[in-house]
Formats: sequence, structure tokens, C-alpha cells
Amino acid sequence: MNRTTPVDFDREVRPFLSDNCLSCHCQTTTKGGLNLETPELMLKGGDSGAAIDPKKGSESLMLQAAAHQDDDLVMPPRDNKSKAKNLTSEQLGLLKLWIDQGAKASPKRDRVVEWQPLAQSLAAIFAVAVTPDGQFAACARENRIFIYHVPSGRLVDSEIAHHDQVNSLAFSPDGTLMASGGYREVKLWRHMPITGKPAQPLNAPAESSKLARVDGKTLVLLNAEGKQVGQVDHGDSIVAYAVRADGQRFVTAGGNFAKLWSADGKQIAELRGNRYAREVAGERDRDLQVAAGNVTYRNDAVEAAKKALQASQDRVKKSTEAIAPKEQDVTAKQKALADAKTAKAAADQALATAETDLKTAEKKLQDAAAKAAQLAASAADAIKGTATVDANKLATDAAAALQDAAKARTERDQREAQRKQAADKIEPAGKQVTAAEEAAKNAETAKHVAETELSLAKVEEQKNEVSVTEASAAVKTAEAEKKKAEEVLQAAQQAATAAEQPIRAVAFSPDGTTVATAGDDHLIHTWSAENGAAFDVLKGHDAAVTSLAFVPGGELISATADGAVLAWNLAPEWKLERTIGTGNAGSPLTDRVNAVAFSPDGKQLATGSGEPSRGGELKLWDVASGQLVRDFPKAHSDAVLSLEFSPDGKFLASGAADKMARVTEVATGKVVRNFEGHTHHVLGVTWSADGRTLATAGADGMVKVWDFTTGDRKKNIEGYDKEVTAVRFVGATANLVTSSGDNKVRLVALDGKEVRVFPEVADFMESAAVSADGKTVVAGGQDSVLRIWNSTDGGKLATFAPEKK
Repeated sequence: MNRTTPVDFDREVRPFLSDNCLSCHCQTTTKGGLNLETPELMLKGGDSGAAIDPKKGSESLMLQAAAHQDDDLVMPPRDNKSKAKNLTSEQLGLLKLWIDQGAKASPKRDRVVEWQPLAQSLAAIFAVAVTPDGQFAACARENRIFIYHVPSGRLVDSEIAHHDQVNSLAFSPDGTLMASGGYREVKLWRHMPITGKPAQPLNAPAESSKLARVDGKTLVLLNAEGKQVGQVDHGDSIVAYAVRADGQRFVTAGGNFAKLWSADGKQIAELRGNRYAREVAGERDRDLQVAAGNVTYRNDAVEAAKKALQASQDRVKKSTEAIAPKEQDVTAKQKALADAKTAKAAADQALATAETDLKTAEKKLQDAAAKAAQLAASAADAIKGTATVDANKLATDAAAALQDAAKARTERDQREAQRKQAADKIEPAGKQVTAAEEAAKNAETAKHVAETELSLAKVEEQKNEVSVTEASAAVKTAEAEKKKAEEVLQAAQQAATAAEQPIRAVAFSPDGTTVATAGDDHLIHTWSAENGAAFDVLKGHDAAVTSLAFVPGGELISATADGAVLAWNLAPEWKLERTIGTGNAGSPLTDRVNAVAFSPDGKQLATGSGEPSRGGELKLWDVASGQLVRDFPKAHSDAVLSLEFSPDGKFLASGAADKMARVTEVATGKVVRNFEGHTHHVLGVTWSADGRTLATAGADGMVKVWDFTTGDRKKNIEGYDKEVTAVRFVGATANLVTSSGDNKVRLVALDGKEVRVFPEVADFMESAAVSADGKTVVAGGQDSVLRIWNSTDGGKLATFAPEKK
């Protein structure tokens, strides 16, 4: 290649390597131990050594493989699954030139990112959130965040939040902060409190008196001509009333309450007390539910521990009873062995004696035979005349010797039979010893097994005794916590009741959406003028509020008997407080932030992100400063998609594209549970209120329920036709809300039973959330409509379509 200018690795070499080499030789898939993503990694090489030799292109293994110069090493392999193609001659020449030039990395360049407007097709809602009290719901469309006030059904804020698509939303436990996750950044948005500013006194308009008049406890309704058209009974002496400008709503105040009426005199709602006090009581009630559930759980654990203890005691008893027979058997078998050995010894002795006697008889026979032979020979010599001995006497002696020899032979034969008889007893006696030894050994083994079983049973018994003690102590602790929860609830309920102070003033807003009440509690309460739903509680006065009036611009003016006057702008406002990350390549956050979650105390924020197929990123941030608190490296092998803290804040559950759900201990960063079973991305994780159960949602169309304490899977909830995109526990109950790609948002029980399907869903649902009290369900999807329901009865609370462009 006739070229003298430097080859730029990033611009000229990396592209064709990415197309044909990196699918198998990258950080995620390092075949042969080789990663070709950077020149440094190429120099490091793999199992066959360095891939490149700078300034020696022809000698570099990488070029030889790509150029098919070695039949044993051809890259890419033929018929490869990645569909990688052979490098062209131009690419091979460029690769060789780059190596010959020193295989240098590309110089660093500062890039200016020119953000373009997002396509309208991205208007689908991929993230939703709802405040714990259900007052505000948020959704993300494109790179914008929309915040709605649920009780009034109004859009209260809309922000261009990020350059890229908003992927995640979460409200803090107190509902004052919202986190939004985008590309390599997270933003924190603060709900600005409504505060009163000093103002001039304002005379309340008297027009409302033309449509009604007070008669003790009764409000008499009048028409424009002043004629009575109806009346309502407030139930206490009326001290203040107001009529909405359209005449379709009336509000009366007296005693510790106000009442909202329709134009035909029907009561719509009773307005009393402090919403926040009631919500605190509601939270304490949920705490009591959890505490009561813990008592039941602990009592069940005691019963289980007692059963286990009884079983172990039975085991000890049975094992103890088994020892004596085993010992008796060992004694019997050892005696039998001793007897067998004695018998064997006697048999051996008998055989030895028989063999000795046989030898003696053999010797005696030999001697007798020899003597008989000698005498017979002498007698023969005498008969021939060759000897001088008396032949008759010799013959007589020879005959006697023969008789002795015959007797010796007979004795020898007897001794031989006795030896054979003794020898025949040796083998059976040996076998009896062997059998007795085996039996004794088996008896000893059985005794040892019985003793071991008894030892194990006693250990188990001791362990179960400790378990019963611990479980019983846990019951006492749980009962104490329940009692405390009952006391706290009672105090909260008393506080909520005490918050029901006499109401002195009422007023409707000019737009007719809001009614305000105030009185002896020094507070101002705002409510829905349509249905009486509680809006907000405003604090600023130090004395009883005696008058309220709205000015035409919508500002509320309040005054006390001592002359203090405040003006209130009731419009909710959310402001950007902090940005974590830079949104570009220098950001501490990798790729899209797919999940955000606040800790239960609201002090920390967890973020889940990661480069797809390369690794999952899990980080913990300090909310107050925006500083990184902890990094959980290699939390997952693919992008993190879902997060949620345990109720006690000690653990963080995460789901990822690697098909895994994990639980990490926040303080140490240690993974304490791995939940494996989904066959596709884990898109949602959620904890039960007691922290003992975890549910996960997967793109495999499955919800799985896990026992966190044991790590076991408790249930598969099936019946979904497409991906389950979100799962949330509903308050302190055992029910779950799920959203899925089969155009449904469901309320399901942990046993898999479908409680209800929320109505009017028409498209693929991407996300869902539930308020802390479990009453408000929020969901969004591909049709860009935010839907809100009452979880108790499935009734629709609000529907928010996207703004028209």
C-alpha cells in the first residue's frame, strides 16, 4: 500500500474489526483469551501469544490469521455463527500498514455532542412514578417529564429533563424529591413547599350571600331572585359558607368539619382534619399490619421449631434405645468369635496331636517292618544252612515280628484316620472364625453407627433447643414491636382526631377546582371542589385563621384574628436541585440509567445502568451532596434494568439483562442472594412490606416469587402473553400490580390468582408504580397515555394523554 500518512485506528481499523472480529474477541466473549478492542489488548494477546508485533505486520499472528496464511489458524472461521466475513485485500493492507507503523492507538479527541430533537415516535411512556401519598404522578415521554396532581387531575409541571430519552423515575419516601435517569446522568427535582407571604388585608366578597343564607345549622339555598330553592342540614351551627361561582357547589363550615354539597343539596364529602395526620396514621396502620404479620410468622417459626425439636427428641430416644441391643449384639458376637477361636484352636491342637501320633505310628510301623524283615532274612539263611542260628526260633521270632508289624500298621491306619478327621475340622473351624469375625465387625459397626446417630441426634436436639429459644425470644420481640406499633398507631389516630379543630373560614378558587378551609388549627387545608379529595395543608400562621378569600389571579389570602395576613400561591412547583453525571463520555455513569431507587430514609439514591452485553453498573449516591457513596463492581454481567431497596434499607435488589436477579448487602457490597430462573431480561423487582419476599418480573412473560430468607423460589405466576415489564407489591398486602406487553395491568395475588385487570388499557404497557399506601396505581405504555386507578376497586382516577404538538 503506497501510503505515508498514519493510519487512524479508531476511524479506519476498528470499524472492520468490529464488524468481523470483536463479536468473538471482546471483553464479553474472549475466545482463545484474546481481546482485540484496543492496541494494548492486542499486544497482551491470548492463548497463542501476542496478536500483533509492532512494525512487523507480516510476522504478526493477527494478520497471518486474517490473511489465511496458516491453514490451522483461519480467521474468521468458516461458517461462523456471527456471520463475520473475511477481510478484503484493502482491509488487510490497512491492517498491515497500521502494524508496520507501530500499531499506535488513535490520539484523543474532544468531541462536541450535537443533540438533536427526539423523534415524536419516542413518546411512549417508559417510566412512571407516584408519590407515597398518591398526590403526584410522573411519567416520561421522550426526554420530557410530566408531573400531574392526581386528586385534581391537572398537569402541574412539564420539563425538558434530559438530552436523551428518560428511562427511569422515582420519588423519595417523603415525596419531596424526584429522580430521573437519562443517558449517563441523573437529575434530582425538588417539590417546592407552598409558603405564605405577608399581604395586605382583603375584604371577602359578599356575592355568595345572594345564593344562600344561614339559619342555625341549616344553609338555605336561594335562586338569583332570592327565593328558597332548597336547604341542607350541616349538623352543627354554621359559622361560614361559600358558593362556587357556577352555583354547582356549596361548602358549609361549623364545628370541627366542613361539608361539600352539590347544587341539588346532596352531600358530596365531609372535609375535616389534617391530611398529613391521617396519612401518618395510615402509615402506622401499615406498620402494625407488618408487625402483626411478623408475630404470626414468628409464632409459626416457634411451632416449626418445636416440631423439629420434638422430632429430634424422638430421634434421640430412638437412637438411645437402639444402643443397648447393639451393645448386647456386640457382646454376643464377640463371645461367638471367642468360642469360634477356641474351637479353631482345639481343632488345630487335635490335628497337631493326630499328626504327632501318626508320625509315632509310622515310626513304629517302620521299625516293626524292618525287624520282621531282618528276622525273616535270618531265618532264611538258617534254613539254607548258611547260618548257625536256630532256624525254628528265628522263624518263630519272624512270625511274631510280622504280627507286631501288622499291629503297627493297623495303629498307623487308625492314626491316619484320626489325623484326617482332625484335618477335616480345620476348614469349618476357620470359616466359623471368619464368619464370627465378620459378624463381630458388623456388630461393632452397627453399634458405632447407632452411637454416631445418637451423637448427631443430640447435636440436632441441642440445635433445635436453641432454635426454640431463639424463636420464642423472636416472638416476644415481635409481640413487643406489635404492642409498640399499636401504641404508636393509637397515638397517631389520636393526633389525627385532635387535628379536627373548629373550622372558621371557607372559600372557592376562581377556577372552581379548589375549596379552602381554615380555623383553629392555624392551618389552611385545600380540597377538590369536585369530590372533596384532600389536596394540601399549608402552614404559616401562629393563630386561628378567621378568614379566607381568593383573588382573581388565583392567589389565596388568609387572615387571623390578630391581623396577620398571608398570600399563598397554590400552584405546585418542581425545580431542578442537582445533576449527577455529565450526560457525556466523561460521566461516572455508564450508558443509560435504566433504574433509580431511593433508600427508605431518603438519604441515598441507587442507580442501575451499564453498557449492554458488557456489564451491569450499580452505584450508590448521597442525595444531599450528589457524591458517590459506593460502587458495586460487576454487579451484573449485563445492563441493570430494575432496582428496589428492602424495607429496612439493608439490601438492594436488582434485575438485569443477564437474566439474573440479585440482592446486595448495602453496607458491604456483598451479593447475599442470586435468584436464577428467568430465561430473559429481569425487568422488575419488588419487596414485600415485611422484607421476607421478593418478586421479579421478566421479559420471559413470567413473575417469580422468592423467599428471601431461604433463597428458594415459592411460586411462578404465569398467564402473561408477552413481557412482564413491571411488578410492585401493593402496600402491606400480599398482592402485586404488574404491567405487561399483552395490553394489561393486573392485580394478582402471590398464589397467582388474578384479582382484577384494570380497565381501559389499549396498548403495550411499559411501566407501573404503586403509592406507598397501596391505594393508587399508575401505569404507562406505548400509547403515551398515563393511567391512574384506585387499587381497592379498580376505579379510574385519572387519564392523562400527551400534549398535542
